[in-house]
Amino acid sequence: MAYVVTRPAGRFEIRESVHTSKGSRARSLANFAVLTDKVLALSAKRATRPFDIPAVLASAGKVGARVVAKRAGVPNRVSADRLEDPESSRRRFVKASQRMVQTLERPPEGERADPGSVLIDLLGFADAIVNSQPPRPFEPLAFPVLARLTNPPPVGNSAV
Repeated sequence: MAYVVTRPAGRFEIRESVHTSKGSRARSLANFAVLTDKVLALSAKRATRPFDIPAVLASAGKVGARVVAKRAGVPNRVSADRLEDPESSRRRFVKASQRMVQTLERPPEGERADPGSVLIDLLGFADAIVNSQPPRPFEPLAFPVLARLTNPPPVGNSAV
């Protein structure tokens, strides 16, 4: 699974989640200021797992990266189970929900599930939920200024 994260100085990075014997890790596939077809092609070439271009473009939009990619000459190695049809997306969402309910009703016998596999299943489930909703415009996160919370201004006349 590839995704885009922000870096300092207006830069961005395409990363890929991989599983190792020590747990989940993230590999850097490419750094960029503007997402172009060249950056996508380089990332697809370096990826060790299926590289989902529509998901990377959506992830870039979520973090506010500038995208000028036209996907010309970039192989679209979309997983076979990932279809663009909204109806099939709904069916996959329902099937994933049913599998989750079955797992909760009767946990697997024997050894515990690999945490990395469980995380990937949950990320796929969350992805199915996001894909079943209409796209939303990018909105920067709004947090209160923390300095005002730690040092509130004096109230009234405190001189005694």
